[in-house]
Amino acid sequence: MFDREFEFGELRWEQEGGSARVSVHVPPTLRYFDGHFPHDPIVPGVAQLGPLAETQARRAWPELGAIGAVKRLKFMQALRPNDMLSLSLTRAGDKVTFALFNGELECTRGTLVFA
Repeated sequence: MFDREFEFGELRWEQEGGSARVSVHVPPTLRYFDGHFPHDPIVPGVAQLGPLAETQARRAWPELGAIGAVKRLKFMQALRPNDMLSLSLTRAGDKVTFALFNGELECTRGTLVFA
């Protein structure tokens, strides 16, 4: 499965199950780098949504349904090979808000709406 290409740490719970955080390493051999700017590779948005945000939301809350929408999506900083990231997830009903950080720098954020 494509999500195994990222290296995920242990899921840490915050706020009694309403929030979770997980560390993510972006390996330099990530297949999403193929053809995505050969001399300046970045993690494309589709990889940030599916293999990172959605996969880890389902890891935290396996009962979530299908994705119905993505809202308030912002890509603020590029993710690059060997980045060590922190993914924050917060659930409110059928919505999971996520944010990816590289150190203190917020790189990506958005909300996944599940059916």
